[in-house]
Amino acid sequence: MRLLLAVLCCAMQALAVQWISLLPQPGVARDLAMGGTTSAMFGSTSAVSQNPAGVVNFPSRQRIGLTGVINGTGPTQLERYFDQTAQSRATLQQVGDVSSMMVRSVSARFKWVGATAIFGEPVMHRGDQQRFTASAKDYALSEYQTGLIASLNLHKRVRVGGRVDFYTKDQAADGEGFSYGVILKPRGVQVGLHYQRYPATGERWLHPLDRRVDQGTTASLAIQKPDYSLAFQLMNLSQSDDLGFLEPRLGGEWRPVRAVALRGGGSLYSRSRRAVVTAGIGLLDANWLRHRADRLEVPEDVLSIGMALVYERGRLVQGFTAVTLAWRL
Repeated sequence: MRLLLAVLCCAMQALAVQWISLLPQPGVARDLAMGGTTSAMFGSTSAVSQNPAGVVNFPSRQRIGLTGVINGTGPTQLERYFDQTAQSRATLQQVGDVSSMMVRSVSARFKWVGATAIFGEPVMHRGDQQRFTASAKDYALSEYQTGLIASLNLHKRVRVGGRVDFYTKDQAADGEGFSYGVILKPRGVQVGLHYQRYPATGERWLHPLDRRVDQGTTASLAIQKPDYSLAFQLMNLSQSDDLGFLEPRLGGEWRPVRAVALRGGGSLYSRSRRAVVTAGIGLLDANWLRHRADRLEVPEDVLSIGMALVYERGRLVQGFTAVTLAWRL
């Protein structure tokens, strides 16, 4: 009885706060659900939002290939785009916008070198919350990044990657960002190191737990198996007056069956009295449906749903939800 009352109280508290949907951002649901701890983990382009060394787009035995990731939430974004934004864009710009909403990324591989282009990843300045509220004025692709990732697969226990992002606002140059990372795979564990530098134009948000500023370093550990994963991560942000310094994060993932993945995590804001609790679910591992020779080294969910609850001084103040619906061709 006491447990039931506690659950009901938590549910009523959650319904009373502001909930923000991250539907315009198509690739963060898995990372959000695991508390932002994926820096030492591998995943498909639609799931990786931090360490570029973690991008896995081809089966390990495939030496030459071309693939793309289709964004399943594209039709929903297109409807709002044509209602709210398309009339203010030139015809050529509309073609680019529509393509970016439907195609999440395109990747190529030749022997031990891989390259991935990520299209139209919505971002915003930290102080501009209108992106999350789907404002008619600031919706769609008025400010976004286009990323290019290069990865080297020189050894089965070492992955190295680098990423450059071009930030644009109304088709005007707004600075570039760089990130470099490595994931080492000694037996039974993965070690990740990741450095990023954002444009000097200001702080950027990919999603609420990705609290990077102009530059910073991330160190992480992970155990990643087909049926479960555990991850721990520390973030050292170079500008941390009101953000985090050595911010700890913890996340986990469990697959009771191939078609379902259960995820959870959390983090502490070490220079404030805020904390984050996260949870989520992944459905339909695409590897399950593919020929054995076409399967990735890691599970790849077709649908991922993530949720984050932000607490301040023990009081729930905000909630976030994210959906990633993607299919690799």
